Amino acid sequence: MQKPRPKQATAPRQQRPTRENRGSNEGASAPFVIPGGEKAAENPAKEANSGALQQANEARARKPDTGPAVIVFGFNEHRIPQASWFSEAEADLATRAARLMGLRVLRVEDDTHRAIAAQLHPGQVYASDRTFAPAVAKDVFDKLCELAGPVGAASVPDDVSESPASATRPVSWDAITFSSVVLASAGPGEGWWEATVIGAKDDQLILRWRDSAREASFTRTPSELALLPPAA
Repeated sequence: MQKPRPKQATAPRQQRPTRENRGSNEGASAPFVIPGGEKAAENPAKEANSGALQQANEARARKPDTGPAVIVFGFNEHRIPQASWFSEAEADLATRAARLMGLRVLRVEDDTHRAIAAQLHPGQVYASDRTFAPAVAKDVFDKLCELAGPVGAASVPDDVSESPASATRPVSWDAITFSSVVLASAGPGEGWWEATVIGAKDDQLILRWRDSAREASFTRTPSELALLPPAA
């Protein structure tokens, strides 16, 4: 006897979309779009470039001025005119060294000063007389003298000038400052000599020999120096 054939399952009736669900996005694979969101997601690469440009501008604004700030000039020990310029970062130290060496200092303040500075070589604050302010043509030197006025005219702030009257003998290590006179050794067996403090770098002091200020400056830590007895 033949077995009865199973009935085929009836397919579920497909529900016709109603007015309520006809426009629904439920189950759709497309992303949900927020009105006005196009602007928020607009070109992130452009925003990154704008940020990088702003950082570059800020870094440029913080960059120290490397142009001429002061001009140092005068005669060397052989009466040869010499002159050079120094940037703002070196201006104070160069001024102190120039005063010890008997040189004059002119602050660069206008286009006339900048024009004459363009005819000079940059100086080296730690160098000896010959490279601290190299030799210069006489006509350029004469122009510098004219711009600076007569000898003794104020060309830089008085608080950075170095003179015997302003030199001090510190009574303690904490009292050492610019223009202080201390004792330093030139090397083993060379004895101790008076030196003037003209600056500081890290944990070292920058000095020049008081009686040989035209020699190159040098550095010493405070532990390598000695104090002079207080002046009478």
